[in-house]
Amino acid sequence: MARKTSLVWMTSLGLVVGCGDDGQTSQTGVATDSASSTMSTGTVDPPTSSTPTDPTTDAPPTTSEGTMGMTSDSSGMPTSTDSTSTGMVTATMSTTETASDTMTTEPPATSSSTTEDTSTSSTSEDTSSSSSSTTTDGETTTTTTGDIPCNEMQVVLQPVVPNVMLVLDKSGSMLTKWDHDANPNTATVSRWYSLYAVVDQVLTAFNANFNFGMNLFPNKQAVDGYNVGACPVNNNVEIPVAPFNKNAIMNALPAQNNMTIKGGTPTAAGVTAALNHLKTLDPAIPRGIMLITDGAANCISGAMDEGLFEVYDQSLHTIVGNAFSQDGIPTYVIGIATSNAVTPVDQEGNPDGINPYEKLNDLATVGGTAKPGPEKFYNADNQNELQAALDAIITDAQSCVLPLQDEPGFPEFTKVKVGNAYVPKVADCANQNGWKYVDPAPPYTAIELCGTACTTLKDTNEAGVEYYCKPA
Repeated sequence: MARKTSLVWMTSLGLVVGCGDDGQTSQTGVATDSASSTMSTGTVDPPTSSTPTDPTTDAPPTTSEGTMGMTSDSSGMPTSTDSTSTGMVTATMSTTETASDTMTTEPPATSSSTTEDTSTSSTSEDTSSSSSSTTTDGETTTTTTGDIPCNEMQVVLQPVVPNVMLVLDKSGSMLTKWDHDANPNTATVSRWYSLYAVVDQVLTAFNANFNFGMNLFPNKQAVDGYNVGACPVNNNVEIPVAPFNKNAIMNALPAQNNMTIKGGTPTAAGVTAALNHLKTLDPAIPRGIMLITDGAANCISGAMDEGLFEVYDQSLHTIVGNAFSQDGIPTYVIGIATSNAVTPVDQEGNPDGINPYEKLNDLATVGGTAKPGPEKFYNADNQNELQAALDAIITDAQSCVLPLQDEPGFPEFTKVKVGNAYVPKVADCANQNGWKYVDPAPPYTAIELCGTACTTLKDTNEAGVEYYCKPA
C-alpha cells in the first residue's frame, strides 16, 4: 500500500568492513659487491593458506559467527584469525595490509657483502608486501610496495525499533455500544471495550518490534460536565516510550469493562503531549503517532463553556502538519464509527456544522499518512475493522532501511539479498524495486529497500548484505 511516509530504519546485527584489492607478492633481496662484482639473489614463495574460497561460487565461505582480524599472506589467503561473535551474523573476511615507502640509509665504511638476511624475504602475519634492497656506490635503498587493505563480508541486518506513541480517545462517547463483531445475534459491547482488546492484541504481537508509549485524552481525572473539567490532559504522557512496554501500557488503561470514563475530546492537547515526548527522543530513530478517536476535536484551549465543545479545534491540523513537515513525525489516523455527514447545530457537546469524516481525511493528509483513494484515514465500524486498521498501520510503519556501522570500501560492489533473492541497485526508491544507498554520496551509512523489496523485507524481517573487493 503506497504511503507518503513510513517509519524507516533498521539495526545491524553484524559489523560491515570496507574492501580493497587482493594481490600476490613475493620478496626478493638483491645485493651487489663492488669489489668482486658478484651478485646473489634469493626468492621465497608465499606460504599456502589452509582456508580456501568456495570453488563452486568463488565467494568467501560463511561461518556462524562474524570473523574479525583475519589476515592474509602474500597470496591474499587468510593466515591468522581472531574471531568474535556478532549475533545473527554470517561473515567471512580476507585482509591484505600493505605499505609503500622508501627508506635511504648510510652503510658502514667497510665493504658490503651479500648476507642471508638481505637475500631472503620475511612476511609477517598481518602484512603482504614485496620489497627489494640494493647496495650501489655505498648507498642502500629499500622500497616496499603492496595492495590496498581488503575485507570481504556477508552480514544479516534486522530492523531498528521505531518509537511510537499510541494516542487514545477516552472521551465519554467511547462508552457507546456497537456491533463489535458484525453479528446481530451477539451482545453489543462498548467502543472502549473493543479499543482495549485491539490495543492488547497489537502490543502482544509487536511488543518486540516497536518501542511503544501511550497517552490518553482526556486523562482519567476528567469529569462529565459542560466545562473545562471535561478537558484535562497530562502535560507529560501517561506512559513514556520504552522497549517491551506492553504491561505498563495495559496497566495504565481504564479497565476493559469500565463504564465510568468521562470527558470531551481534547485531541490537540493529547497529540501535543505525545509530540513533546517524541521530540526528546533520538531523531535518528523513526518516531510516529497512532491516533485513535471516535469524535471530532474540541476542548479548545482557552475557550469558555459553549466554545469548548461546539467549535471544532482546527489547531489540531496545524500541530500534526508541523510535526510531519518540520520534525519528520507522521501521524496515522484511525476513526471509530466516524460519520460522513455534516453535524447538526445544537448544544450536544460536539462541534457544530462540520463533517468529522472529512476532518479526519484532512488530518491524515497533513500528517503524511494518507491512504490512496477517497478515504485517506482508517475508518472502523466494528472491532474487526479496528483490528485490521491497526495491523495495516503497523505493517506500514515498519522499517525498510538498513543502517551500516561501517562504510563499505568499494560500495559499487555491494550486493543485497532479501527473501533468498538478490535485488538490483536502483536510483529512485519511490518508483523502482530494489535497493539504494540512503546517503547521496560517501560516506554511506545506510541502505534503503524499495518497492517489492521493502514489502518482502517486512515479511522476512531481515536482509543479507554482501561486501566484495575490487576484482583483480
